[in-house]
Amino acid sequence: MDLTIVTAENIIFEQPLNEHIRVCLRMEFLFQQLAHFMQLDSPWDSRISLNSILEILSLADRPDLKNKLAQALHQYLAALTQLEDAAQVDKQKLSHTLTILDDLIDKLNSFSSRFGQELRDSEFLMSIAPRLYTPAGTCGFSAPAYYLWLEQPAEIRKEQILNWSTPLALLKDIVDFLLKLTRQSGSLKSTIAANGFYQANLDQNILYQMIRIELPKPLNLYPEISVGRHRLTIHFFELDPFDRAKQTKHEVKFGLKCCRL
Repeated sequence: MDLTIVTAENIIFEQPLNEHIRVCLRMEFLFQQLAHFMQLDSPWDSRISLNSILEILSLADRPDLKNKLAQALHQYLAALTQLEDAAQVDKQKLSHTLTILDDLIDKLNSFSSRFGQELRDSEFLMSIAPRLYTPAGTCGFSAPAYYLWLEQPAEIRKEQILNWSTPLALLKDIVDFLLKLTRQSGSLKSTIAANGFYQANLDQNILYQMIRIELPKPLNLYPEISVGRHRLTIHFFELDPFDRAKQTKHEVKFGLKCCRL
């Protein structure tokens, strides 16, 4: 189960159904974490900010990432272009969306290096990156240069973190827009799970991208989602941090959206 997206009254759980959506959700989490902590002043906030940048770099190191993102953008462009003659479509909104897609595709095509290559050329950052995978690998005696940098004034640290995040701006724009289009596809349906269990057949002719489940927070339930080629299965469990997870025996009313291309 990947990151949950929290709203005011409900909680929405998202399950990616392919690799590029899975990577996009992980990157979105890291970009959101970075955006939050880079505004704060303490050395601990700067640690999390820099860790977020280095984890994004690690995800972006995949040799097929650029091609996967380009393929996804082109797939959405082709699918949305077919809607231009549909009577019920908001032509102005569709035109705006297609313009953004074209612009992102052009920027991605003209991007010759790996995402964040400038950061990989930094000896300081690359001395920190491998230490993230060792428990307390960035403590003072293990990374004295990093320790000294964390003791710089907050204004200096925040400005440098902002500069380090800038080369990742295009990647963030692509991730944000792909997830926005994915989440907007499909329609939310009110659904019931008897005894905390739900199962439904999937249309094999549809290329599903993501499953979204919306639950009222007071229910204190979370789903475990299994998606096969033909079937969607959901078990709802009661949250209990102190005991083994148990599937609820109650009827669960929830919102279900099967996002599609």
